[in-house]
Amino acid sequence: MREDPARAVDRPSPRMQEPLPLEPYWSVAQYADTIENAWSDDERYRMLISDLPRRFHQSSRDRQEYALKEPPRLTGTNWDSLLAATAEHIAITHDHSVPDWCDDPERSLKFYWMPLPAFGKGFPGMVYRDTPGAFLRHGVMVGEYELGEREGHRDYGALLGG
Repeated sequence: MREDPARAVDRPSPRMQEPLPLEPYWSVAQYADTIENAWSDDERYRMLISDLPRRFHQSSRDRQEYALKEPPRLTGTNWDSLLAATAEHIAITHDHSVPDWCDDPERSLKFYWMPLPAFGKGFPGMVYRDTPGAFLRHGVMVGEYELGEREGHRDYGALLGG
Protein backbone atom coordinates (compact mmCIF):
# COMPACT_ATOMS: atom_id res chain seq x y z
CA MET A 1 0.00 0.00 0.00
CA ARG A 2 1.37 3.43 -0.98
CA GLU A 3 1.77 6.13 1.60
CA ASP A 4 -0.28 9.31 1.32
CA PRO A 5 2.19 12.04 0.14
CA ALA A 6 0.53 14.63 2.38
CA ARG A 7 1.52 12.62 5.47
CA ALA A 8 5.11 12.23 4.29
CA VAL A 9 5.59 16.01 4.55
CA ASP A 10 5.02 15.88 8.31
CA ARG A 11 7.81 13.36 8.86
CA PRO A 12 11.43 14.46 9.27
CA SER A 13 13.74 13.44 6.44
CA PRO A 14 15.47 10.08 6.98
CA ARG A 15 18.90 11.74 6.92
CA MET A 16 17.98 14.13 9.74
CA GLN A 17 19.75 13.27 12.98
CA GLU A 18 17.29 15.11 15.23
CA PRO A 19 13.96 16.78 14.56
CA LEU A 20 14.23 20.52 14.06
CA PRO A 21 12.17 22.66 16.39
CA LEU A 22 9.80 25.15 14.79
CA GLU A 23 12.27 27.91 15.62
CA PRO A 24 15.94 26.86 15.64
CA TYR A 25 18.07 27.96 18.54
CA TRP A 26 20.15 30.16 16.22
CA SER A 27 20.50 31.39 12.65
CA VAL A 28 22.97 33.46 10.68
CA ALA A 29 20.32 36.19 10.41
CA GLN A 30 20.44 36.70 14.19
CA TYR A 31 24.01 37.95 13.91
CA ALA A 32 22.67 41.28 12.60
CA ASP A 33 21.66 41.85 16.25
CA THR A 34 25.26 41.22 17.26
CA ILE A 35 26.44 43.84 14.77
CA GLU A 36 24.07 46.43 16.21
CA ASN A 37 24.30 45.55 19.92
CA ALA A 38 27.91 44.51 20.54
CA TRP A 39 29.88 46.51 23.10
CA SER A 40 32.90 46.95 20.85
CA ASP A 41 34.33 46.20 17.42
CA ASP A 42 36.45 43.49 19.01
CA GLU A 43 33.31 41.76 20.30
CA ARG A 44 31.59 42.10 16.89
CA TYR A 45 34.62 40.62 15.19
CA ARG A 46 34.95 37.68 17.57
CA MET A 47 31.24 36.84 17.33
CA LEU A 48 31.26 36.88 13.52
CA ILE A 49 34.64 35.26 12.92
CA SER A 50 34.73 32.74 15.79
CA ASP A 51 31.31 32.20 17.36
CA LEU A 52 29.36 31.87 14.11
CA PRO A 53 31.69 29.33 12.45
CA ARG A 54 31.98 27.35 15.69
CA ARG A 55 28.20 27.10 16.10
CA PHE A 56 27.84 26.17 12.47
CA HIS A 57 30.49 23.47 12.69
CA GLN A 58 28.85 21.95 15.79
CA SER A 59 25.38 21.81 14.20
CA SER A 60 23.83 18.99 12.23
CA ARG A 61 23.68 19.40 8.46
CA ASP A 62 19.93 20.14 8.54
CA ARG A 63 20.41 22.87 11.14
CA GLN A 64 23.24 24.32 9.06
CA GLU A 65 21.01 24.50 5.97
CA TYR A 66 18.25 26.14 7.96
CA ALA A 67 20.66 28.61 9.57
CA LEU A 68 21.85 29.83 6.15
CA LYS A 69 18.42 30.38 4.57
CA GLU A 70 17.16 33.64 6.04
CA PRO A 71 19.10 36.72 4.95
CA PRO A 72 20.27 38.92 7.83
CA ARG A 73 18.86 42.44 7.77
CA LEU A 74 21.32 45.04 6.59
CA THR A 75 22.80 47.32 9.23
CA GLY A 76 24.36 49.73 6.74
CA THR A 77 27.86 49.10 8.10
CA ASN A 78 30.98 47.30 6.87
CA TRP A 79 30.08 44.50 9.26
CA ASP A 80 27.34 43.38 6.83
CA SER A 81 30.16 42.40 4.47
CA LEU A 82 32.00 40.46 7.16
CA LEU A 83 28.82 38.57 8.03
CA ALA A 84 28.16 37.68 4.38
CA ALA A 85 31.79 36.64 3.90
CA THR A 86 31.69 34.41 6.98
CA ALA A 87 28.41 32.83 5.85
CA GLU A 88 29.83 32.20 2.38
CA HIS A 89 33.04 30.77 3.83
CA ILE A 90 31.29 28.34 6.19
CA ALA A 91 28.85 27.28 3.47
CA ILE A 92 31.77 26.44 1.15
CA THR A 93 33.84 24.66 3.80
CA HIS A 94 30.85 22.52 4.81
CA ASP A 95 29.79 21.70 1.23
CA HIS A 96 26.60 23.79 1.18
CA SER A 97 25.43 26.04 -1.61
CA VAL A 98 26.32 29.67 -0.98
CA PRO A 99 23.11 31.48 -0.02
CA ASP A 100 21.78 33.86 -2.70
CA TRP A 101 21.67 36.71 -0.20
CA CYS A 102 25.47 36.65 -0.04
CA ASP A 103 25.51 38.04 -3.60
CA ASP A 104 23.63 41.23 -2.67
CA PRO A 105 25.82 44.19 -3.69
CA GLU A 106 25.12 45.83 -0.32
CA ARG A 107 27.04 42.98 1.31
CA SER A 108 30.31 43.66 -0.52
CA LEU A 109 32.68 46.59 -0.12
CA LYS A 110 34.30 48.51 -2.96
CA PHE A 111 37.58 48.91 -1.05
CA TYR A 112 39.27 46.32 1.13
CA TRP A 113 38.61 46.69 4.84
CA MET A 114 40.36 45.19 7.84
CA PRO A 115 37.87 44.95 10.72
CA LEU A 116 40.48 45.33 13.44
CA PRO A 117 43.51 47.63 13.40
CA ALA A 118 45.50 44.83 15.06
CA PHE A 119 46.56 43.62 11.62
CA GLY A 120 49.01 46.51 11.34
CA LYS A 121 49.48 49.73 9.47
CA GLY A 122 49.58 50.13 5.72
CA PHE A 123 48.66 47.36 3.31
CA PRO A 124 49.54 44.00 4.85
CA GLY A 125 50.40 41.81 1.88
CA MET A 126 50.59 38.64 3.94
CA VAL A 127 47.08 39.17 5.32
CA TYR A 128 45.80 39.71 1.78
CA ARG A 129 47.58 36.57 0.59
CA ASP A 130 46.22 34.44 3.43
CA THR A 131 42.64 35.75 3.45
CA PRO A 132 40.18 33.08 2.20
CA GLY A 133 38.51 33.88 -1.13
CA ALA A 134 35.01 34.39 0.30
CA PHE A 135 36.32 37.25 2.42
CA LEU A 136 38.24 38.88 -0.42
CA ARG A 137 35.14 38.67 -2.62
CA HIS A 138 33.28 40.74 -0.02
CA GLY A 139 36.14 43.19 0.44
CA VAL A 140 37.15 42.03 3.91
CA MET A 141 40.65 40.95 4.91
CA VAL A 142 41.17 38.61 7.84
CA GLY A 143 44.15 36.59 8.93
CA GLU A 144 43.84 32.93 7.96
CA TYR A 145 44.93 32.05 11.49
CA GLU A 146 41.63 33.54 12.64
CA LEU A 147 39.78 30.62 11.04
CA GLY A 148 41.36 27.64 12.78
CA GLU A 149 40.18 24.05 12.91
CA ARG A 150 38.15 24.70 16.04
CA GLU A 151 35.80 26.76 13.84
CA GLY A 152 35.57 23.96 11.26
CA HIS A 153 37.88 25.68 8.77
CA ARG A 154 39.25 23.67 5.87
CA ASP A 155 41.36 24.98 3.02
CA TYR A 156 39.58 25.42 -0.26
CA GLY A 157 40.40 27.01 -3.53
CA ALA A 158 41.93 26.10 -6.85
CA LEU A 159 43.36 22.64 -7.17
CA LEU A 160 46.63 22.66 -9.02
CA GLY A 161 47.81 19.66 -10.96
CA GLY A 162 51.30 18.58 -10.28
